[in-house]
Amino acid sequence: MRFILTALIWLVVIGGLSFYIHQRDARIIPQAQAQISVAMTAADYLLEVTPTFGAEVDPFALLDEGQAPATLLVRLGGQNLYRGEEPLARGEILQIEPVSGLVEGNNELYFEASPPFEEAHLNHALRVRLLRGGVVQLDQTLWAEAGGKVSGTVLFQLEPSAEAGNDH
Repeated sequence: MRFILTALIWLVVIGGLSFYIHQRDARIIPQAQAQISVAMTAADYLLEVTPTFGAEVDPFALLDEGQAPATLLVRLGGQNLYRGEEPLARGEILQIEPVSGLVEGNNELYFEASPPFEEAHLNHALRVRLLRGGVVQLDQTLWAEAGGKVSGTVLFQLEPSAEAGNDH
């Protein structure tokens, strides 16, 4: 009798759990299809990155085999836009051109830079500017507390240009 009761309890618990999981998954609404983004012309944009520190290689970075350590890493939508392997001087403006991969609507840039180990007691910043035809589209500063890497994501929206609809 105890064996049958134990089997019945297990059957109810496991059966109830599987029924719950099946019903829960059936009620999930499928995600709506993302809007098709129109790619922007890469030659129109210039990205300026200015560190308040001398960017150096991170001595504690984990690297893939055969990969050189980076002093500055810039990603756009998960793809590497820029990977600097040379040290970058304090206050030096790095211009990245062309900025390929920008789309109308939402965009996301990820930045990662390592301050010198000797300056671990200082706060550091990385100024990011995106220009289109000399006009500033984005101006944002990423900050890091003392001893930390300067890293962060910059979210922004790009509107279609007025010239895009002009057929003349």
